[in-house]
Amino acid sequence: MATSTDKIDSSAVYELFETIKNKLDKQEKKQTESVKVDIDVSPIDTATERFVKAAAEANQPSIVEHRHRHKIDIDIQSNWFFFSWVVLFFIIGALFWVIADLRETNNQYADNDLKYRYVKMIGQTNEDSFTWLEHQFQYTDSIKIIRKQVEKYEELVREQAERMERMRKDFKDSKQLQSEVKSLRNRK
Repeated sequence: MATSTDKIDSSAVYELFETIKNKLDKQEKKQTESVKVDIDVSPIDTATERFVKAAAEANQPSIVEHRHRHKIDIDIQSNWFFFSWVVLFFIIGALFWVIADLRETNNQYADNDLKYRYVKMIGQTNEDSFTWLEHQFQYTDSIKIIRKQVEKYEELVREQAERMERMRKDFKDSKQLQSEVKSLRNRK
């Protein structure tokens, strides 16, 4: 061994380090060459091809149909459901009330029309007949009887008017025939 008194040549140490370095580099190159592994990249290539095709299709203009499917979930426990049913029942009740009121009004109009036709059938009226008529309209059977009387009277009036019209037409035809006969006599 060398003692501290012996001096080592620095160039020899430098050469020694250079040889060690070269040997290490050579050994490292051998390890990297032996570690080199072939990786199969075919799945990556196929995925890349599919991606390129999809991108090309996406860039082409096309008409796309959209089908919207609306889904409404009804939750019985929700406030919206409860209040909507309350409002719905309120509206239905109000409509029933309006319909009943309109029905009553229409019935009153029909009764008033029948009263007018009855008064017209009688030909004259006074306070007692109005009171009697109002009293009769409180009972359904009386209304039916009055309606039948009025309808029978109106039918008779219609028939009489038709007869009078026929008589007027017949009279007019007879006048015309008489005038024709006179004109024929005058020609002779």
